[in-house]
Amino acid sequence: MPRKLFCLLLCEDTEQEQLFRPILERLFHRVYVEPRRPNGGFTFVLKSLAKVARYVRQRHQEAVGLLVVIDGDQSGFPGRRQEIEQKLRADGFDLKKLDRMAICIPSRNVETWELWLCGFRDLDEHTDYKTKRQSELKTIRRSQLLEAWFAPLSEEQRQLEEEILPALASGRIEIDRLKKLAKG
Repeated sequence: MPRKLFCLLLCEDTEQEQLFRPILERLFHRVYVEPRRPNGGFTFVLKSLAKVARYVRQRHQEAVGLLVVIDGDQSGFPGRRQEIEQKLRADGFDLKKLDRMAICIPSRNVETWELWLCGFRDLDEHTDYKTKRQSELKTIRRSQLLEAWFAPLSEEQRQLEEEILPALASGRIEIDRLKKLAKG
């Protein structure tokens, strides 16, 4: 049985929460979602980041993880990652000491990852599928996403994912880091 531990989820919106909360619930004893009141979005995540990261850092003897989720939007995966890292540095954080924090940046948005996990392969990280693929998105079941996330990938599947959706491949690595914390 894993240690008694929990994970904080800092995300922009309910769509991201609906994908990542069940993933974290499978790994952690408890999951706490930072409230997005009155609004969410990228600005909310940036504004809340230092406070939540400090909370995790202050509990270094407890098993507390943090998952930060933001859409890549027009900035893309590398651009958003850089913005998050700059914000953390500006707030006095040493990025090398944030081993209990993971960052997932669905590019262009989380709907891209949802479609990929459900078997759609005609995707890229530059197209906005939230508006373009509404009919397919309506057929997605949350349990299907969770099963697909934890399904083992063949080497060929992993390489294809890295090539077409490198942000998703990176997100899986980030979640695996938190998984190690949960099993630690």
